[in-house]
Amino acid sequence: MRKRFTEGIGLKKVVEFQLITKTLLRSMRQTIFLVLSLLIFQIGISQNLTESDLVGEWDFIELQDENGEKQTKIPLIRFGRDMGIENVNRDSYVLNDDGTYKSFNPLNTSYGTWFFDKKTNAINLELRIEPDSPYLPSLKKAKIVKKRKDGFYYQKPVQKKILIFSKDGMIIADREKYVLIYKRK
Repeated sequence: MRKRFTEGIGLKKVVEFQLITKTLLRSMRQTIFLVLSLLIFQIGISQNLTESDLVGEWDFIELQDENGEKQTKIPLIRFGRDMGIENVNRDSYVLNDDGTYKSFNPLNTSYGTWFFDKKTNAINLELRIEPDSPYLPSLKKAKIVKKRKDGFYYQKPVQKKILIFSKDGMIIADREKYVLIYKRK
């Protein structure tokens, strides 16, 4: 008759074994994430992306942590201070070939211009501000908007660094230890 692996070992030893196994698996996941991150960095740097590669509709799928696990709530930190918990809500994008974009999520839609910086491998988004926006006076005072010939004001570019790109998807760096997963529609 075959004995079970745990038979005769004792419950305490089995629990210790399970804890060690879980710790080892967690450590392996972190190591795999680190190796993948390094590969991603190398791939991201070596890719020769152009603006035309990025044109299209990009749907936000999820935010992942350094272990590759989906996160729906993350710590909200502003100016080094803990401000509570953020419910993850990131924009999807339509990047047009004329250099304009539309960004949208369940709470908001906005428009602006975009360009790709090959040196930093980043999409630069310049948010368009309506001339009658109630926020315009404070944005002007902070010197973060400029008026263009079209009559609109545009905010200084916000960079979205591309870590991995394929024709069907891309991974973009988010704050600290998080990445954003996008799929081409």
